[in-house]
Amino acid sequence: LINFNFKNTFYPTYTTQSLIQNSIQYVKKNQRTLDLGCGSGIISACIHEKKLNQKFYLSDLSKKSVEVAKNNLFFMKKNCEFKNGDSFKPWKNYQFDLIINDISGVSSTVSKISPWFKNIPIDKSVNGTSLLKKVTNDAGKYMNNKSVFITPIISLSKVQDSLKIIKKKLNIIKIEKIEWPLPKNMIKNLPILEKLKKRKIIDYYSKFGIIICYTLIIIAKKK
Repeated sequence: LINFNFKNTFYPTYTTQSLIQNSIQYVKKNQRTLDLGCGSGIISACIHEKKLNQKFYLSDLSKKSVEVAKNNLFFMKKNCEFKNGDSFKPWKNYQFDLIINDISGVSSTVSKISPWFKNIPIDKSVNGTSLLKKVTNDAGKYMNNKSVFITPIISLSKVQDSLKIIKKKLNIIKIEKIEWPLPKNMIKNLPILEKLKKRKIIDYYSKFGIIICYTLIIIAKKK
């Protein structure tokens, strides 16, 4: 993965790393894995290293991201199917054993001031929950009784609302919390973040003089 290209895609973060680490725990032989909001394809590439004869299905709203993923995953193209489109729309009549959702989920206000979403599709809601709601509402249609659904909830969105959205449609079986420091290039926007926190739209806290955000990795199954 040394020569991976991230141009025009979301560059991996602490959340990406946590998604990979948690997803690998649920990888099984001959699985059908959906990489939703695949970006560069880094998550599928890391899972593929387990060499369990998996079939990977990757999609993204961004056509550029899908092309980048295709090029990055040339070495596993026999095991991959790529599609461009919104959420589950490209996968009508498909079912998957493992669904990994990495579609953007932070407040639109944060997206606009952050370095992460340059030329990347974003959640347009102030709460940062609209895309998660769209994915979660449809997820059950693409799952069997043993399927696992994995998604992050980032504290730069309304965490409690996101949890309620997921619980309404799926059974949460595990939650893992990962803390990470607010990037230095976001410190200049702290007054904006403070206003969002006062309105209880986002959450973070100070620890040893460092602004700490967090990601909840949600593991869920079909109800």
